[in-house]
Amino acid sequence: MPTKSVAYVAPYVNSELQQKRGYSAKHTAGNKKIDCILHAMEEGGNDITVISPLLLKRGTMKWFKRDTYPIGKRSKVVYPGNIDMKGVSLLVTLFTVFFQLIRWNREHKKEPRAVVFYNYRLETALPAILFKMLFRVPLLIEYEDGIYAVTETNRHYKKISVAVEKFANRLLDGAVLVTSVLKKRVSTDNYTVVRGGTVHPARLKPVQEVDLGTDRPLRMVYSGRLDYDRGIEILLDALPHIQTDRPLELHITGYGPVEDKLKQFIADFHHRRIQITFHGFLDDNEYGELMETADLFINTQREKIPFSECSFPSKVVEYIKYGKLVLTSGVSDINTINQQMFVTYDNDDPRSLAAGLNEILAHPQQYSLYPVRAMKWLVSDCAHEVVADKLDRVLNKAIDRQPGKPVYASESAQAE
Repeated sequence: MPTKSVAYVAPYVNSELQQKRGYSAKHTAGNKKIDCILHAMEEGGNDITVISPLLLKRGTMKWFKRDTYPIGKRSKVVYPGNIDMKGVSLLVTLFTVFFQLIRWNREHKKEPRAVVFYNYRLETALPAILFKMLFRVPLLIEYEDGIYAVTETNRHYKKISVAVEKFANRLLDGAVLVTSVLKKRVSTDNYTVVRGGTVHPARLKPVQEVDLGTDRPLRMVYSGRLDYDRGIEILLDALPHIQTDRPLELHITGYGPVEDKLKQFIADFHHRRIQITFHGFLDDNEYGELMETADLFINTQREKIPFSECSFPSKVVEYIKYGKLVLTSGVSDINTINQQMFVTYDNDDPRSLAAGLNEILAHPQQYSLYPVRAMKWLVSDCAHEVVADKLDRVLNKAIDRQPGKPVYASESAQAE
């Protein structure tokens, strides 16, 4: 198949554009995932145009013209015109994104092409759906962190998003899912699973057996958003149930709505063996240093809430890269892929988390090869070339309109 042109409708935040328009949100995690998908599609030789709808809410009434910046190796990100006025910005964005899609379609009308939109956000989904209905260009969803399941999302917005999802489902020609659990929410059989981004195997450090030692403090790290869904409170509630004579250092970095609660907990917490340090939001260098010195990473994303079925903890992928042991909840696909790679706990239970940590402390040698196995899985499932091939197959099937078999192979088949 000749070079494919893809319009990728996703809220990517460019730092220059952020300053120019006064856009406040960082979208750090979203940017990382968008970058991964973009680079993987480029790897397949595709021509990518990112169309980024960013809503403005400061109320300056200022109109911003269309902006374009380079992104990736050879792609561009386009920011359609918009006005800085809460509410009105959304309405304007719906029109300007749609007309940007028309412009893209005209520029690439002689090439095989498809539109990929990021999640069922109104500003990404509605223009892409309308464009599909009028121009019949293949439509794919990149589905993660479902709006319907995010605790902080306004309930009225959730209802509208779910209605849009139900309508759009019959129009989809393909899907890129962040977890296999999401398959039940898409009607197309042309789908693949991309968990947590991509990695370049050549850039990964070799992982050997880990030595957790017994004669020094164990350094534990929690990194991520501080909110209900990510479960930082489960970790805090587990601390009184940890049984060890070994000194423990718990380092926490991140930000979010339960940050004040965390600070108060640390101020009130007293344990002769456990020291807690909250670092807030670290820059890249400080963050890297903290991660390199960790013995154990902890992921507490809740598994007993709807958010679990539409999200994969990208932090777990990040943790694996550092070659250290991971203690995690059974959220999303974790229990499906776990082949003695992670230590897990069940049912968002602080006592279960504490029991897992107590077991690590009592028998550290039993877990020395877990990071090695985790790295092997990471390379087999998330390597840049692997993800590029997954995406290319889904795009080709969508453009060819050949249903075929699902691109995603079951974990049991992969294990064989």
